[in-house]
Amino acid sequence: MKVNKYIKITLVAAGLLSASMLPSCRKDFFEIEDPNGMEVVDSWEDEGAIGLFLNRTYALVMPQWPTIGGVHNTSDELNNANTAFLYGTLTETSITDIATGTSLTANRYADIRRCNLAIEGLNGSLTLPESVKQTLKGQFFFLRAMTYFKLVRLYGGVPLILRAQGQNEDELAVPRAKTSECIAQIGKDLDSAAAFLPKKWTGNEVGRATRGAALALKGRAFLYWASPQFNPTNIASRWTDAQAACKAAYDTLTADGFGLITKYSDIFVTEDHKEVVIVRKYNTSRDLGTNLENVTRPFSETSAGSGSNQPTWNLVQAYPMNNGLPTSDVNSGYSSTLFWVNRDPRFAATIAYNGDLWALSGKATRKQWTYTGVLDETAGTMVTGFYCKRLCNPTLSPAQALYNSNTGGGNGMDWIEMRFAEVMLNLSECYNETGNLTEAKNLVRLVRQRAGVTAGSYDYGLSVATDVVSMRRLLLNERQIEFALEGMRYFDLRRTRNLNLITARQSFKVAPKPPYYAGTGTTAGRIYLDMLNTSGFKPRDTANLNNISVYTSMFTPTIASLEGSNVINIPDKYYVYALPNLFTQVPVIQQTNGWAGGTFDPYQ
Repeated sequence: MKVNKYIKITLVAAGLLSASMLPSCRKDFFEIEDPNGMEVVDSWEDEGAIGLFLNRTYALVMPQWPTIGGVHNTSDELNNANTAFLYGTLTETSITDIATGTSLTANRYADIRRCNLAIEGLNGSLTLPESVKQTLKGQFFFLRAMTYFKLVRLYGGVPLILRAQGQNEDELAVPRAKTSECIAQIGKDLDSAAAFLPKKWTGNEVGRATRGAALALKGRAFLYWASPQFNPTNIASRWTDAQAACKAAYDTLTADGFGLITKYSDIFVTEDHKEVVIVRKYNTSRDLGTNLENVTRPFSETSAGSGSNQPTWNLVQAYPMNNGLPTSDVNSGYSSTLFWVNRDPRFAATIAYNGDLWALSGKATRKQWTYTGVLDETAGTMVTGFYCKRLCNPTLSPAQALYNSNTGGGNGMDWIEMRFAEVMLNLSECYNETGNLTEAKNLVRLVRQRAGVTAGSYDYGLSVATDVVSMRRLLLNERQIEFALEGMRYFDLRRTRNLNLITARQSFKVAPKPPYYAGTGTTAGRIYLDMLNTSGFKPRDTANLNNISVYTSMFTPTIASLEGSNVINIPDKYYVYALPNLFTQVPVIQQTNGWAGGTFDPYQ
């Protein structure tokens, strides 16, 4: 499919409704035109023009790296958090994903309008080959469904606009559709997309939607509709529908060559592998780069970065042992002192702790130190006592890890919105809820085998799940560690109505214990951990911290809350957010139940 032909795209004349209209009459957020004339295709017979329009739509719609400290990346797994969410002070105007205004980039109905225009334009095309039209339409169906899904999982039912509207006042006054109607339309769009899209893309087109991606997104959407967030009374037919959708996605992706890659630690460091189902592509250019790595690395290996994406003690505790058993199990072999020993291998791939071997910047023998007073780091950037390995490319130098919006750089790491492991765990959850515990375990077993968990005497730890309820707990924990630091924890807790599981975020810090001291010095009787000795080594680097007597003689741990005097208080109304004022200014649009003036039931 051609996407790179240059063509001037001109404005189809149509005016915006006046921004000076009284607030109670504003409906212009459903009818957004481009005032600069660069976002409207002049001819739906020109594949190059349509390709440019499509590229821009991908750029607007496809999910990006989660916002550090954003509401939708807030849970108990990171130091960065939105405290208004954690402490229960969000208001009706706080969650503005749907719109903050009526500009092209500030309103998601602009994205929906783009898709509607394209679908209508392609339907009316007289000269484009049918195969070309279908492949283009399939992508616009996928992007429209993606946009609606992102809204529905936050707000429940939203106004359902399926055509490019005119300027008629009645056309612009659209009430909220039922959540069930939105989910049904998302499924219909994704079925259409799957029918039109290829199995895979190649070359520069890798990253576009495939038929498997469309079915996987449908499975995810139906899983949300079946889950307690929108299904508090546990209507069984929703789980049956979700299972069918997730199974279709799993079977299609498997047939199309998708699957788990061999090494869990390679998921983000390598690109375009078979586990990637939905992705937003990045690179090291000035326009498509990311500074993610620079702000994630420890201070000692950055260029004025670090301090973000630090795992909490809460997340560290969530990892089971390498036999799959939770640390609370008497047969797990867990040591609360040497907490890093014999953990699920995903722990070592994700968490950097005090004394951990982490070969950043190509330094094969480099160890990460986080004890109080260590000279390599700065106190202000050691928040939790841990750092995140998964989102860092160890081969890059600090200079290479830095992204500059004027010159580019950074690691160019792609954001994987959905990978095959999620498709597997989505299906596993559906199997569990429909009474098929054996099939549910089979899929988790494959995920754990890839991770390197040992079978042992406890079936990769799956023996602890003996019924629907215990398997639910296992699956929620499995998702927490499999998708650690991928921005999924917040959405999983909302989807399963488990926000009450979020407790105060904790740090785990260690301080040197006399005669060991941080820094350097000459005081007799002291051993300075940061100072080279006569053999050219620092005392810390030759210590065997896996020996419990050595470790306890050198360090004293302290667990502390990151919340200060604040108390975690997440009300139930956060399971379905309020629409911001821009939308509730229209009389026919109801506010969500549970919020001020709310009369809309999101569970229908």
